[in-house]
Amino acid sequence: MSAPLAPLLHGWRSAALPALDSLWAVPAAGRAFAIAGLFSRLESTLLVVIPGESDAEELVDDLRLFTDRVHHAPAWETLPFEHVSPNTVTMATRAQARHRLSADQPVIVVASVRSVIQRVSPSSVDPVILAVGDEIEMEGLTRWLADSGYHRTDRVEARGEMAVRGGIVDVFPAQADRPVRLDFWGDRLDEARFFTVATQRSEEAATGLEAYPARELRPDVGVGARARELVRSEPWAAGTWERLVEGQIFPGMESWLPWLAPTRTLVEEMPFSAHLLLVDPARAFDRSRDLIKEESELAAALAPTWGETAPEAGEHPPLFLDLEDVVAGKSVLRLPSAPGGPGDALLEVRGLDAVPGDPAS
Repeated sequence: MSAPLAPLLHGWRSAALPALDSLWAVPAAGRAFAIAGLFSRLESTLLVVIPGESDAEELVDDLRLFTDRVHHAPAWETLPFEHVSPNTVTMATRAQARHRLSADQPVIVVASVRSVIQRVSPSSVDPVILAVGDEIEMEGLTRWLADSGYHRTDRVEARGEMAVRGGIVDVFPAQADRPVRLDFWGDRLDEARFFTVATQRSEEAATGLEAYPARELRPDVGVGARARELVRSEPWAAGTWERLVEGQIFPGMESWLPWLAPTRTLVEEMPFSAHLLLVDPARAFDRSRDLIKEESELAAALAPTWGETAPEAGEHPPLFLDLEDVVAGKSVLRLPSAPGGPGDALLEVRGLDAVPGDPAS
């Protein structure tokens, strides 16, 4: 469905942008319109960082009134060091947002501070994309799905599951709302249809399959090599590292991400032409400091249980990185709400170059 309020952006495209180092006054109710208008005018990818997760969800809903090129990069709902895996949908939706963020097609990606300051997994976020008529070995497809965290079962009932029966592969893409039934003739995808989980009956035709990884961290070659190094350098958790070396997928493996991933965030995954927007900088920086403090307190409480040779609290690699460091070195455009009080929201845009013909050029 097309964005119902997209026609309202036509005025943006005919108007010159304000100077990109200036202040814009925008009421909170007009935030989505301002961001969507900026996106339509610049025609380049925008990463929008907003303090809270609920704020991000609301902004995504509002932006979809103006453009259908919006993606949400949700934060994990788990705590640092908690040996519980994030929700499958969360991990797949993050993978989809990261993939679209780094692609050539301009999009808006909205992320909370919690999401954007978290280390990203080194595992690939590329999807498997098939169209009816494409040729692919069924064994290769099912192997990719299994390696990407999809659980093989007799009956697909939830996201992140797959089932194989003869020449038919049922897949419930972890980021999608409906499962897809793929009917193969040899190595050719002959037909694709959606189906209902409750009845397992095929319904209307689908164009094919688009499935993103159901696990954000996976024991692939890179993670396995890093785990092999950790067996020697961090023997206190050798049992965990050995499971990753062996290629095992297990609940809570994502809690070990700080030891397995470089200090890289969503911001580093932006293409050179993309721009960073920071909503309400004061609240955003406060939120970043709160998350870092929370992680530090959890480490202090849990470090004594890690073993005698484990790192002391504060010496572990952090999951969350300081937002000020993450966005440092960017040119800045601040977009405050219309003056009304100390609680007014701000929007700060970083990484923008002057547009030829505009006042800033």
